[in-house]
Amino acid sequence: MGMITETEIGRFYAEDGMGNRYTVVRWQDKIVFRPSSGPVRRLSGKVRHSLVTGEQLDSRADGSLVIVNDDTVIRRVE
Repeated sequence: MGMITETEIGRFYAEDGMGNRYTVVRWQDKIVFRPSSGPVRRLSGKVRHSLVTGEQLDSRADGSLVIVNDDTVIRRVE
């Protein structure tokens, strides 16, 4: 049986259309399992985003993110 853990893989800033700045955290699932024969295997899983406050974000096709609770669209800034 496998175990899934979540690891922070990065942070970046994003802004909404009104100039408010947010810190976005990138998370990736790590799957660890032991097959019936052979060594323990570690696989990288899906990547998701959230704000540092814990609010969940949805990705959009154009690369922007949407805050789930209030539908605010934010875009990465460098």
